[in-house]
Amino acid sequence: MNKIAIIGSGGMGSACGNVLIDNKNNVIIYGINESELNDLKNGKNKAYFNDLKLNKFNTTQNLEEALIDVNYIILAVPTKFLSAVFENILLNLKSKAIIINVAKGFWPKKFITVHDELKIIANKNENVVDVITLIGPSFATEIVKKQITYVAAIGQNYQNLLKVQAIFENNYFHVIPQNDEKGAIIGSIYKNIIAIASGMLEAIGYNINTQASFITYAIKEMIKYIVYCGGNRNTAYEITGLGDIILTATSPKSRNYTYGKNFLKNNNYSQITIEGVESIKMLYENIIKLKKLELPIISALYKIIFLNENPSKILIDLLNFIPKNN
Repeated sequence: MNKIAIIGSGGMGSACGNVLIDNKNNVIIYGINESELNDLKNGKNKAYFNDLKLNKFNTTQNLEEALIDVNYIILAVPTKFLSAVFENILLNLKSKAIIINVAKGFWPKKFITVHDELKIIANKNENVVDVITLIGPSFATEIVKKQITYVAAIGQNYQNLLKVQAIFENNYFHVIPQNDEKGAIIGSIYKNIIAIASGMLEAIGYNINTQASFITYAIKEMIKYIVYCGGNRNTAYEITGLGDIILTATSPKSRNYTYGKNFLKNNNYSQITIEGVESIKMLYENIIKLKKLELPIISALYKIIFLNENPSKILIDLLNFIPKNN
């Protein structure tokens, strides 16, 4: 039986843990929120899932205890806490383990993806077997409800990807090995950006007709950036690209979609930290300004969010940018 430590007692950590216990793995959740940990011991997590029933978990507030004889470590903490948490994990890790990351976007205050930075840091530790990122169209609540879900395991070592697939795979949760790291990770970043724009379109009065057309051409911009970074353009049509965009850019359950929708209605809402917003800033400042690569959606959203320019005018101009012929 594999021992799996989940670092973080939030929605996605709990949902992943529920799948893993269903598959008869030995799971322990480490967290700092005593209320959430007590809930998890009793088979629930009201902060994220209301009264939905979960498996009963072993929990701890002692990181060293969580890492004893561990085979897999799932990182399920907010990105802004990853640096300190990961450093502590590496200091306390005494067994060989595969790190499974579920965070997306860029490392805080650095123009490098979470996936790539974790690999660089982990490379200094002999006990880290591999770093694999698990991403795809997956709301935590839907996973807990056992809705059929497909995600991708991203990494270079195919045998390790198969190991991650094996611990998660069951009749409702499926993992697809994917080794185009650049294409997949860019997809997971861009889908949040597209979702923000889609939410803003709804806020100014445009619905699914407009959103569907916008999303179609937004994918072309995403492909442009994937190819620029050396990824495979076909990855844009995989579960980490098109699949994730369908989920995130059309659903009010998406934090980024909701951010875009509410941004134009509530000035205070702009202060909320959202992955997609940080990605817009990173891409605009490091790619558009420095490398002179044209990414119209990024430019438009940067002007709205960071320069306080007229959202309706900019979004309508963006829609008019869509070519009227092939």
